[in-house]
Amino acid sequence: MSKPALVRMPLYKHQTGSLLSSMLFLILFVAGFLLIADYVLQPDRFPVSRISFIGEFRHVEKSALQEKAGPYIGNNFFAIDLHNMETSLREIDWVSDVSVSRRWPDTLQVSVKEERLIAAWNKKKWVTSDAAVVEIPNLKMKGLPRWSGPEGTQALVQLRYHQFSNLLADVGMQLDQITYSQRGAWQLIAHNSSRNEEVKIRLGRRDMTDRLYRFARAYGQTLDKLEQRLDSVDLRYPNGFAVKWNSIEEERPVSAG
Repeated sequence: MSKPALVRMPLYKHQTGSLLSSMLFLILFVAGFLLIADYVLQPDRFPVSRISFIGEFRHVEKSALQEKAGPYIGNNFFAIDLHNMETSLREIDWVSDVSVSRRWPDTLQVSVKEERLIAAWNKKKWVTSDAAVVEIPNLKMKGLPRWSGPEGTQALVQLRYHQFSNLLADVGMQLDQITYSQRGAWQLIAHNSSRNEEVKIRLGRRDMTDRLYRFARAYGQTLDKLEQRLDSVDLRYPNGFAVKWNSIEEERPVSAG
């Protein structure tokens, strides 16, 4: 006697029903989302009523920020394009960077980073932290280093300033002035406050870092321990440098060892 055959019923009807249910749920979800979005993004709903500014405002005019941001007051809190607003605010003089964020329920918070002056440039100009040259009439600022160079060379001068400053700082000297000539030669003025000593340093046009390192090593080992104070040094020698003392007019060659 043969075994009865097992007959499996097709499941396509059940699968089709599940698929239709899923699609219906998705359609209802999307429709609900669109209705909510349409309601939320209506121009007359959720208006921005306040814009706050955060930052140190030494040169940026806060009134200029308020004027640029003013048109966003009353706009929909959720619909405002923050990127466009940031781009617009960056056009203001002395603004380096801007970040705008939403603060529920009706406030936009604007964080402003201001350009920072890092050096005086040539006679009447200044260099910012972004290596841009700006001219500010009647501005007087003390404590900044003085940089000089041909037009368009401020980024190179900035790079060299940091390199030379680090070498001199290791032996207690602070770099006050750096000059880059039309011929490509470098000259520095540095001081050592503990010795009340200001030194002019002639580097020349090549091997500047090696020459300055050689001087800094000799200064740290010997020169800063002498009673006499330096007036200037000429480092444009292959194996040493010439020294002019503050109290003696003649130059005396010094071996770098």
